[in-house]
Amino acid sequence: MAGAIIENMSTRKLCIVGGILLVFQVIAFLVGGLIAPSPTTAVPYMSVKCIDVRKNHHKTKWLMPWGPNHCKKLKDFDEAVSRQIEANDIVFAVHIPLPSKEMSPWFQFMLFIMQLDIAFKMDNDLRKGFIDQVIGTS
Repeated sequence: MAGAIIENMSTRKLCIVGGILLVFQVIAFLVGGLIAPSPTTAVPYMSVKCIDVRKNHHKTKWLMPWGPNHCKKLKDFDEAVSRQIEANDIVFAVHIPLPSKEMSPWFQFMLFIMQLDIAFKMDNDLRKGFIDQVIGTS
């Protein structure tokens, strides 16, 4: 009977083989838990406010925050107001990974949590009857 080694082994030899397999399994778990890189790490990225003044915003164009072909940047929203740049022309651009970082091909997924810097005016003047036109009652 070829291949039936377990039937021919004594109980003592079978326990030794099982113990060796158990030791290898414990070592594999320790290597995976202690030596392998952490699966979830947080890397903070700061987005850049780029200006996209093209008429058709749906065409493909990469707005790079840094590098040789970087976009035109805004420091803050007050600069956008002073230059009369509308909200539709502001794009938040982030380049991943950063130049000093390396991204492993073993990544299975990426989770992003975005905190956007927004601005609004409290004293927006609405013309008379504006709400009626939006709702559609007039």
